[in-house]
Amino acid sequence: MHDAVLAKLEFPAVLERLASRCRFGVAAERARELGPSGDPSQVAYLLEVTAEAVDLLTNFPDVSIGGARDIRALVARAAKGGRLMPPELLLVQDMVAAGRNLRRSFFRLPDVEERFPSLAEFVGHVAELPDIETDIGRTVGPRGDVLDTASDELARIRRAIRVAQSRLTDRLNGLLSGGRYASAIQDAIVTMRDGRYVIPVKAEARGQVPGVVHDTSASGQTLFIEPLDVVELNNRWREQQAAEAHEIERILDALSARIGAKAEPLATSVEAVAAVDLAMAKALLAFDLRATRPQLWDGKSTDANGHPTHRISLVRARHPLLDPATVVPTDIHLGESYRVLLITGPNTGGKTVALKTVGLLTLMAQAGLYLPAEDESVVSVFPAVFADIGDEQSIAQSLSTFSAHMRTVIGMLRHVTADSLVLLDELGAGTDPQEGSALARSLISALLDRGPLVIATTHYSEVKAYAYATPGVENASVEFDVQTLAPTYRLMIGVPGRSNALAIARRLGMPREIVEGASVYLDPDELRADQLLQDIRKRRDEADAAIERARESEREAQQLRRLAARQLREAQQERQTARAEALEQAETELAEVRDTLRRLQRDREVVAATREHVDQRRQEVDRAADTVRTFRRERIVRPTAPVGASEKPIRAGDRVVVASLAQEGEVVAVEDGFADVQLGTLKLRQPLDALERLGRAKVAQQERAIFKPPPAEPVPMEIDLRGNRASEVPEMLERYLEGAYRAGLPFVRIIHGKGTGALREVVRNHLHKHPVVAGHELAPPEQGGDGATIATIREQ
Repeated sequence: MHDAVLAKLEFPAVLERLASRCRFGVAAERARELGPSGDPSQVAYLLEVTAEAVDLLTNFPDVSIGGARDIRALVARAAKGGRLMPPELLLVQDMVAAGRNLRRSFFRLPDVEERFPSLAEFVGHVAELPDIETDIGRTVGPRGDVLDTASDELARIRRAIRVAQSRLTDRLNGLLSGGRYASAIQDAIVTMRDGRYVIPVKAEARGQVPGVVHDTSASGQTLFIEPLDVVELNNRWREQQAAEAHEIERILDALSARIGAKAEPLATSVEAVAAVDLAMAKALLAFDLRATRPQLWDGKSTDANGHPTHRISLVRARHPLLDPATVVPTDIHLGESYRVLLITGPNTGGKTVALKTVGLLTLMAQAGLYLPAEDESVVSVFPAVFADIGDEQSIAQSLSTFSAHMRTVIGMLRHVTADSLVLLDELGAGTDPQEGSALARSLISALLDRGPLVIATTHYSEVKAYAYATPGVENASVEFDVQTLAPTYRLMIGVPGRSNALAIARRLGMPREIVEGASVYLDPDELRADQLLQDIRKRRDEADAAIERARESEREAQQLRRLAARQLREAQQERQTARAEALEQAETELAEVRDTLRRLQRDREVVAATREHVDQRRQEVDRAADTVRTFRRERIVRPTAPVGASEKPIRAGDRVVVASLAQEGEVVAVEDGFADVQLGTLKLRQPLDALERLGRAKVAQQERAIFKPPPAEPVPMEIDLRGNRASEVPEMLERYLEGAYRAGLPFVRIIHGKGTGALREVVRNHLHKHPVVAGHELAPPEQGGDGATIATIREQ
């Protein structure tokens, strides 16, 4: 695809919006570099990756790449022998930890390999490097300082530094507190100059304190002198400091070398995490746009005038960059019975928007993005998309509007093939109408011969008539309400548009005699054509209204049928319940009679019962038992649908009730108003009206971007936010508090560290206004003190 075509169709703006949904800088770079693919198998794979990400974020929103850092330049420098400084080592540690957390949380998901195979492949390339993570944690503290635990030698040197410093300061304090230099001391304090400990001495008493002068005060009244008595102690202290610096450099060089040795797995981890984050960003963009997964056309056409391999069918499509609250969805179909669609209508009526919507949604699908349209929308994969949209006149190149358009079209014709999609705005505009119309018709004929799918906009009446008379070409128009002088943005395929110039002039207040005078100059055939178009629109509106009424009646009839079937099942259930209760009662009474009979047999001599009397009673009991057994055999337990079953259209993968059999089954296919239903090992074909939808059989793949509540999972009593940026904390904290509230935790501990206090302030501000937090305070000393906050969770 040419960059100029992508720019005309505003594809970079969509990529910028995608990049804004990325949490990882490398993923944002990849998003801005994304381009449409012309390979159908690659496009199918990209859409499958997005579908997995939609499923993942819908059902497992806690999976995250939080803390990932772009360490590519650092790793490359370490691989070349460069030294990484402590803050840079912390970035490497963050990246390794983020990859570890992503890998472990992802592979703990149920059926992850079968449910998310593409994402599992990405996550599988994330390297776990516990040695690197541990070494950095032992070497560098959260503030970027090298810890004593970095090496035994460093710990020994620092102990020696503390001893030398203590001796030095004790000696200086002894000099200040003794009376030896009391008259010469300006202030009884120990300070530092040039990295050495000194004492302030009056300038006029310089000779009383032998030593080295390191500095003077601004007024010149005070000299900062290192007494000769402490020079050796100062030297020893400085030697230990130099040894410490050399040991730190050695430690950093060794750790950087270990990181450089792992440069390849670290770089691979960065790219793998970026791939996962980009897939999640595509899913988040789908949520934003209320987008769905499009179907890819299989390349089979059934009409002689249609395209043999390509098809576009967008249902309730919306331009992704327009406000979803105000944009009017449109239906656009191309390729089934015609290859060229000519859209006519007034300016500002939505022709160009419709044109751009088709082009942009096609590019989005070929980049693996969901489309803001219904899920029955179908698109093809085009190796090349050509577009001539907008006014490209150039004063510098002495190009008029017409010349600019012609130069673009001429360049386009050199490369257009039968597998191309061509979008032309204002076909033949910018020149004499008669010549422009003739050129437009000839250009369409040439494109018909070459065989691409074409959508073009025009004003010329001759082109409209040409479309009527030419197989493979279809008219379309955008509606314009003459009463309100506003476009409706409704695209009507099969009906050409009108200019409405005289009607608009009349509504705006143009004098009547001028409008009527203009009518005299119009071609009578044109007037009759306009009247015919008006009649066509009127009849079409009436037909649409009749169809809508019929659909409404059908929906009401279906609801009544479902209600009757539900009431019948409820009655059957009540009858079965009553039969079950009667059976239970009969069995109880039968047991009592049997007990009585056994007592009679046991005590017949006592009660003077005859053997014939006992046998008679036994026969009565046997007959009652036979009746109960027969009743039990006749009892039929049938499944019932829950009251308020789903009213959504029945699709493959739904669980349904077959009303005539009162049995549950799974829909395996839907076609022409009938559904194939699997009942155990039996498959049967039933009309859709005879079925009632219970819900989805299983969550295999979420085609619509709708959030669902996450499953209940154990929530820890504390969360560690150290190492994260302040901008990342609110989102992490929001998810954690929501989980803690759902889990019913009475309180939680939030570890933010002491540091500069920035994270603590962000945490306190977020807790202060959060609805589930009843109160919060700093943790007691034994639980972290200033480095942690205890938040009390409200009772549910």
